[in-house]
Amino acid sequence: MLALVHSLRKNRRLLRDLVTRDLRARYVGSSMGFFWSVVVPILSLFIYMFVFRLVLKMRWSDQQGTTEVALLMLAGILVWHAFAESLSRMTNALVENQNLIQKVVFPSEVLPVYLTISSLVNMLIGLVVALAGVVFFAYVRPAEETRGPIVALWSEHAAEHPARGNGVVRALDFRCAAVGTTRADAESVEDTATPPWKHATARLGAGELSRFAPGDLVYAAQRWAVLKRRDGARFTHDGWKDARGAPAEPPPAGSELVVVAPPSRPLALSGWLVLLAPLVALQGLFMLGLGYLFAAFNLFLRDTYHVMGVALTVWMFATPIFYPAHLVSDAGYGWLVAANPMAWLIDAYREVLIYGAGPDWGTLGLFALVALLLVAAGSSFFLKHKPRFPDLL
Repeated sequence: MLALVHSLRKNRRLLRDLVTRDLRARYVGSSMGFFWSVVVPILSLFIYMFVFRLVLKMRWSDQQGTTEVALLMLAGILVWHAFAESLSRMTNALVENQNLIQKVVFPSEVLPVYLTISSLVNMLIGLVVALAGVVFFAYVRPAEETRGPIVALWSEHAAEHPARGNGVVRALDFRCAAVGTTRADAESVEDTATPPWKHATARLGAGELSRFAPGDLVYAAQRWAVLKRRDGARFTHDGWKDARGAPAEPPPAGSELVVVAPPSRPLALSGWLVLLAPLVALQGLFMLGLGYLFAAFNLFLRDTYHVMGVALTVWMFATPIFYPAHLVSDAGYGWLVAANPMAWLIDAYREVLIYGAGPDWGTLGLFALVALLLVAAGSSFFLKHKPRFPDLL
């Protein structure tokens, strides 16, 4: 690892020239130049929005409108495109530059680095477009509230805005309800009626159990909890809380249980944008680690480059870019998202870029650990076999 840092520092002028040349070569002869960095992800967004939203009618949630979904998809597309492009190019970088490696004393370790930097610079141009979209739809022309009137489940909170735990919801957020045949404990709620969860409330009307999604809220006797999973008529949750968010005892048996969607999250910009630099740096390390590993391995098995194209396609559709992550969990494959570093990274970008919020520090820390381990292992493998590169080529 130290040898790699020393070599990159020694060859920093060469690295800078390679990055500059690659950025210029992308659009040489093009009348629009770097503007293609903006056009390509936006065109991809329109294609995927057409397929997933209009044709397949993919529903993210009742709270997320078309504008919010478009920005979420755009952020995911930008991050994924930079990752996939650089990894594909790095895998074949040694083969494409075999003349340099075979004929002169060339620091081959700079090749994956300059490709990573070039892709990230290209991605940053697109992120500026995403930020402009957030500014426009959050502050210039915010979406009008069309989600129905406010309903107070707890009358003492009727003047408050919808938020977790305050007992105030919008009628269209209503999922389902049960009363008289309910059981609640510290971990779950259940309706023993037949059919279950079909109780109609005077204030919210009749609901539908099938509309449940992980993250929904359950209200009962001035208590609330966040639902995690559904098993038939039984829901597991994260623990009862009172209106202030403090831990509370389970409600009595037979209490009215009302399940509603969580409050919608407004688009916003905030000081959390300072995390963009660390996120880009961690993404670069993650890409570089994989790039070093597969660039060297491709010399031993030339099919690696072709397999990489298929693997990236599978990986892309296994990452919640064009659909919400909870659909994967609902289908019983939640482990795919839980074990997917790119899902962790894209979620962090979305929190910072779209909602002006901090990321999940647990998953971000785990991603940082994976990125550091990958770059250490990948660079070690690369440098270990570097003397054999001319013969393998």
